Amino acid sequence: MSPRARWALTFIRVGLGLIFATYGVLKVLGGQYNYGDWVIDKKTTDGTSLVWAFFGYSQFYGRLTGLFELIPAILLMIPRTATIGAAALFAVSLNITAMDFAYGYPFVKYMALLYTVLLGVLLWADRHKLMLLLEDNDRARAALASISQSRVHVPMGRRTKRLLLAAIAVFIVLAANLLAASLSMFPVDAATRAVVGRSGPNANVELLRTRAQGLFGLNWTSTLDFSVADRGTLDTVRVHARKITGFLPWRVERVEPLKQTP
Repeated sequence: MSPRARWALTFIRVGLGLIFATYGVLKVLGGQYNYGDWVIDKKTTDGTSLVWAFFGYSQFYGRLTGLFELIPAILLMIPRTATIGAAALFAVSLNITAMDFAYGYPFVKYMALLYTVLLGVLLWADRHKLMLLLEDNDRARAALASISQSRVHVPMGRRTKRLLLAAIAVFIVLAANLLAASLSMFPVDAATRAVVGRSGPNANVELLRTRAQGLFGLNWTSTLDFSVADRGTLDTVRVHARKITGFLPWRVERVEPLKQTP
C-alpha cells in the first residue's frame, strides 16, 4: 500500500473515530434524545421525533446507546484495535443508516450513509486481518508473526501533518458547537414562558410534542405544541423557535394558535 493510501485511511479512521466519539459523548451526557414530556400521534409526529422520543423513554437505555458509539470509536482511533472498532461501528452505523432512511430523517441520513461506506472501506483495507478469523490458531499465529516482522513505519510529511491538525481544529469547534446544541435541543422553558405570557397566569399549559431539526448544531429550528386550558376553552398553540449556534440561547420567533375547543 502506498504512503498516500495509508495516510488517507488514517485520516478516515481518525475522522470517523472523532465523529462517533462526539455523538457517543452527547448521548452519554443526556443530549440528542427527547427525555421530556411528549404525546405520540402518528398524524402529527414525524419519524425523527418518534425515534428521539422512543430512545428518550428510558434515560438508562438512551445513555447506553452512547457507549455503543463511544467505546468502538476509541478502539477505532487506536491503531492496534482499529479493525475491532471499525467492525463494531460498521454494525452500529448500518443500523443508524437504515433507521434514518426508514423514518424519513432529513439530510443527516446521507451523512450516516457516508459514514457506513467509509467504515466499509476501512474493513476492506483490513480484509486480510479479518480473514485470519477463519483460519486455525497455528496459521493465524504464523500470519501475525510475519505481519509484525514486515511492518514499516512511514513518517508523516509536514504538509500532511498541517492539514490533519487544521482538520482536527475545525472538527473540535464543530463538535463543541454540536455538544452545546444537543444538550439544550428543545427550548421547553423559553417556549412555556412565551405561551404563559400570551395566555395569562391562570391558564393551564401542558406540553404536547416537540420537534427540532438542524445539522451540526447550526441554525436549528424547533416547534413545540402546547395545550392551553383557560376559562372553559382548550387551545392548541404552536411555538416556533430558532438557535443559530449551540453557543447562543434559543430565540422564540412566534406563537400561533392551531385550534380552539369550547
